Amino acid sequence: MVINTNIMAQSTANLLGASSQRLSHSLARLSSGSKINSPADDAAGLAVSMNFNAQIGRTDAANNNVSNALSFSQTQDGYLQQVSNALNRMSELAVQAQDVTKSDSDRKLYNQEFQTLATYINNVGTKDFNGVSLFTGNDLNVTSDSEGGTFQMKGINNSFLTGSTTSSAPPANTPLNTLYPSMSGVQYIGNNGYEDGPDASGPISALVDSINVLGGLDASYDESTGTFTVTVSPGETLTQYPGDSSTPATTVLSDMGIGDLDNTNGNSPLVKTVTLTSPSSPSQSGSPDVSTADDAKAALTTIKNAISNLASKRADIGSNMERLNSTSQELSTLANNLSAANSRITDVDVAQESTNYAKENILVQTGTAMLAQANSAPQSVLKLLG
Repeated sequence: MVINTNIMAQSTANLLGASSQRLSHSLARLSSGSKINSPADDAAGLAVSMNFNAQIGRTDAANNNVSNALSFSQTQDGYLQQVSNALNRMSELAVQAQDVTKSDSDRKLYNQEFQTLATYINNVGTKDFNGVSLFTGNDLNVTSDSEGGTFQMKGINNSFLTGSTTSSAPPANTPLNTLYPSMSGVQYIGNNGYEDGPDASGPISALVDSINVLGGLDASYDESTGTFTVTVSPGETLTQYPGDSSTPATTVLSDMGIGDLDNTNGNSPLVKTVTLTSPSSPSQSGSPDVSTADDAKAALTTIKNAISNLASKRADIGSNMERLNSTSQELSTLANNLSAANSRITDVDVAQESTNYAKENILVQTGTAMLAQANSAPQSVLKLLG
């Protein structure tokens, strides 16, 4: 028997220390609700969880952006509902003003209400949402995912009355310089050193073809709407060259109002559109009026076209809202799935951890008792000395 070295006590103390440490970890997990309270608890799990948390935050932010865009669209439609009511009333006034039993003095009274409603409709076109104009007609890029991807929400213009008469888009065989008289000479377009392009007197279709022969680029023209579209793939750029030296010319796409076609550093296709209109297309000059029977007849045609135009605008808003709702649901589902995946890594199973806590608590108590016994063992040597 020895006094100076108590191997039993040292071994018991080591076991008690390990049990105490596990009990401390169990208490930390139960009190925090997390399995990872220190990088040492699960280094790899902590790294994955941090990435998940960051993506969840970005997804929530994107969903907030979509929700704001949805509110923007709902505000647009709210105004257009009132414009629809005003146009319906104006169409009634235009019909009433054609009554043969009415004098021009009577029609002037109708015209007062008619013009008040027209002023209201034109005023709606100036409204904004948080400083952003509701009716510029420009497409808006709405954030659609956690990586900053976007989709184009179709813009709504403010031509509720002005220019609401029937207008025809130029056919694809329309010469470019008919639409843009300042054009002349050959219009060179290219990428990666390749040059091609139509003469300014060439048709719209030739411009489309000259872009489509270039790799990573796409152009199209819709004769029914007059929409000319250019799409530049990621990593590509569309270069516009001036006309030949003998016939200086401005570049065709610049004249058309299409610029900034450099997508060399982009991660998604760059899409630019412009609406082409024929110079000979009829257009509304001034405001409609019902002060005479003939004016009322002309105004009715204008209002009917405006109502049809408005219906198309509200359909566009409806499609925007449907896309935004779908995107919001998609982002919400993604956020839920990411949270579930993160939970499996970090969240503690309380039932299991409570069992571990009870076990470690018993081991600490028994270890403490056994350490006391081990420390008292050398006292038996006193019997030998008595």
